[in-house]
Amino acid sequence: MAKYFIIGETGSDELWLIDVDKRSAEPLTQASNAANADIIQIINKARKNGIATTKGVTIAIATNSRSDIQAQMFSEDPVGSKK
Repeated sequence: MAKYFIIGETGSDELWLIDVDKRSAEPLTQASNAANADIIQIINKARKNGIATTKGVTIAIATNSRSDIQAQMFSEDPVGSKK
Protein backbone atom coordinates (compact mmCIF):
# COMPACT_ATOMS: atom_id res chain seq x y z
CA MET A 1 0.00 0.00 0.00
CA ALA A 2 1.30 3.43 -0.93
CA LYS A 3 2.20 5.81 1.89
CA TYR A 4 2.24 9.59 1.67
CA PHE A 5 2.92 12.45 4.07
CA ILE A 6 2.01 16.10 3.66
CA ILE A 7 4.31 18.54 5.43
CA GLY A 8 4.39 22.29 5.79
CA GLU A 9 7.05 24.46 7.39
CA THR A 10 6.18 27.11 9.96
CA GLY A 11 6.22 30.54 8.35
CA SER A 12 5.69 29.21 4.84
CA ASP A 13 2.48 28.60 2.91
CA GLU A 14 4.12 25.82 0.87
CA LEU A 15 2.98 22.24 1.35
CA TRP A 16 5.00 19.21 0.26
CA LEU A 17 3.73 15.78 -0.70
CA ILE A 18 6.15 13.06 0.34
CA ASP A 19 5.77 9.74 -1.50
CA VAL A 20 7.48 7.13 0.66
CA ASP A 21 7.43 4.38 -1.99
CA LYS A 22 8.96 6.60 -4.67
CA ARG A 23 11.22 8.33 -2.11
CA SER A 24 10.27 11.68 -3.55
CA ALA A 25 8.97 15.07 -2.49
CA GLU A 26 7.03 17.50 -4.63
CA PRO A 27 5.13 20.71 -4.00
CA LEU A 28 1.45 20.12 -3.26
CA THR A 29 -0.47 22.81 -5.11
CA GLN A 30 -4.03 23.36 -6.21
CA ALA A 31 -2.79 23.50 -9.79
CA SER A 32 -1.17 20.05 -9.63
CA ASN A 33 -4.53 18.31 -9.16
CA ALA A 34 -8.08 19.65 -8.87
CA ALA A 35 -8.77 17.29 -5.94
CA ASN A 36 -5.92 18.94 -4.02
CA ALA A 37 -7.86 22.21 -3.69
CA ASP A 38 -10.22 20.91 -1.00
CA ILE A 39 -7.43 19.26 1.00
CA ILE A 40 -5.23 22.35 0.78
CA GLN A 41 -8.08 24.56 2.03
CA ILE A 42 -8.66 22.26 5.02
CA ILE A 43 -4.95 22.12 5.83
CA ASN A 44 -4.51 25.90 5.52
CA LYS A 45 -7.50 26.52 7.79
CA ALA A 46 -6.08 24.13 10.38
CA ARG A 47 -2.62 25.74 10.15
CA LYS A 48 -4.06 29.25 10.66
CA ASN A 49 -5.71 27.99 13.84
CA GLY A 50 -2.44 26.58 15.15
CA ILE A 51 -3.26 22.91 14.62
CA ALA A 52 -0.44 20.46 13.97
CA THR A 53 -1.57 17.03 12.79
CA THR A 54 0.73 14.09 13.39
CA LYS A 55 -1.49 11.08 12.65
CA GLY A 56 0.71 8.13 11.78
CA VAL A 57 3.92 10.00 12.59
CA THR A 58 5.96 8.92 15.61
CA ILE A 59 8.75 11.46 15.11
CA ALA A 60 9.36 14.47 12.89
CA ILE A 61 12.60 16.43 12.97
CA ALA A 62 13.03 19.78 11.24
CA THR A 63 16.60 20.96 10.73
CA ASN A 64 18.77 22.75 8.20
CA SER A 65 21.44 20.05 7.96
CA ARG A 66 22.03 16.41 8.77
CA SER A 67 24.79 17.26 11.24
CA ASP A 68 22.22 19.21 13.30
CA ILE A 69 20.18 16.02 13.61
CA GLN A 70 23.14 14.04 14.94
CA ALA A 71 24.01 16.78 17.44
CA GLN A 72 20.46 16.87 18.80
CA MET A 73 20.07 13.08 19.06
CA PHE A 74 21.99 13.04 22.35
CA SER A 75 19.83 15.68 23.99
CA GLU A 76 17.56 14.41 26.77
CA ASP A 77 15.65 17.68 27.03
CA PRO A 78 14.93 19.17 23.59
CA VAL A 79 13.22 22.20 25.14
CA GLY A 80 16.24 22.93 27.37
CA SER A 81 18.63 22.69 24.43
CA LYS A 82 17.11 25.62 22.51
CA LYS A 83 19.48 28.53 21.99
